[in-house]
Formats: sequence, C-alpha cells, structure tokens
Amino acid sequence: MFAFGRRLTGKERDDSWRAVDDSFRSRPGPPYLTVTPVDLAVHSIRMPTYLLRLIEYKSWANRGLLEFLGGHPDEVLDATAAGVYGSMRETLEHLLWSELRYHQHLVALPRVELPRRSDHADLAALRKLADESSGRWANLVNSLPEPGTMMQLDDGKRSAATIVTQLVMHGCEHRAHVGTILGAQGIEPPDLDAWAHGILIGGDDWPSGWGPEPANR
Repeated sequence: MFAFGRRLTGKERDDSWRAVDDSFRSRPGPPYLTVTPVDLAVHSIRMPTYLLRLIEYKSWANRGLLEFLGGHPDEVLDATAAGVYGSMRETLEHLLWSELRYHQHLVALPRVELPRRSDHADLAALRKLADESSGRWANLVNSLPEPGTMMQLDDGKRSAATIVTQLVMHGCEHRAHVGTILGAQGIEPPDLDAWAHGILIGGDDWPSGWGPEPANR
C-alpha cells in the first residue's frame, strides 16, 4: 500500500486508519473534486471494510458537492425544482444535520450535542456541518453498536443497522435532489458516483477519458 507516493509500514497503516485529520489535501481529478478530506483519503490507503467504504463515500460525495457549488453564485443555493425536498440550501442543511442526528442516536452516553440549526445556511456553514459529520462518523465507524441493538428514537426503537442504512440512503436521495435542481438550472451536476470515488480515492484504474494519469496518484 502507498501513501502519497511512498509505501507505508504496517504500523503506519494502522495509525493512519485511526487518525482523523481535519485538514484537506488537493488531489488530481475532475475540477469539482480538487479537495478531499485527508482522513478519508488516509483510510482508503488500507482496503476498508464495506461499511467504512460506504461511510467514506458519503462524506466524500458531500464535500465534493459543496466544493462544486462553491464555484457558483450563492443565490444558486436557493434554486429548487418540482418533486424535491426544497431548495438546494434547505436540502443540504437537512442532509448534513440529519447525518449528525443519526450519529447522535448511535453513540454511547454522554449524549453528543448537535450544532444549532440555521434557517439560511451559507456554504461556509454547510462545509462546517459536512466536516463535523465526516469527523464524527470516521470516529464512530469502528465502534458502532451491534447491528441488532435497538436504539430509542423519538418515534420508537430502531436497530443500529436501520439507522446506518438510513444514513447512506438518505444522503444518496438528497444529493440526487440537488442534482435534479442543478439540471433544471442548466448546470451539469458533478460526477459523484461510486465509480468516481473508487478512481479518485480507492485506487481503481484511471480512465483514459480523464487524460494522463497523475504521477503522484
């Protein structure tokens, strides 16, 4: 296994696996995916469990979408379309705050406090929520309750497995809503599917259509 051009020792791989780094590192790829959380990139150096791969994918996709939207005027966030949750701003705030809520349902006491919700979150606030969610889930993924553990929610008990499944599917649904709104505005949505994640983060083969493969990948 390699880390940014050099081979990691077994101890380094294990240390990197546990690390959660809040800084960011530029990586090659399409222009809307130029920044990737280091904690997710480091985790992918060692082949993750399927669950960790899903968790890192959702955080990567969230951040990639926010980076893409950062290249457009702020008022684009207030656009909406028929059949979606709401405006892009409302959808993203709902998506990210919900991820923190799902995390709260699964952690042991003492209860982790949730950030204050915003009625009109700007991109900086949305990025902060995305970073908070990414870090919290990276810390929790290896200490989750057993899948069948019943957790008390406001409207009844749900298994830990149900909550984690909802985390993954809820994010896919609402990122698709944002893609629908972008398309309605004549803006080509970013490519944030599992194939792109596997290529940019997971070390899958570099597509010929993306141009020359970077030497430091």
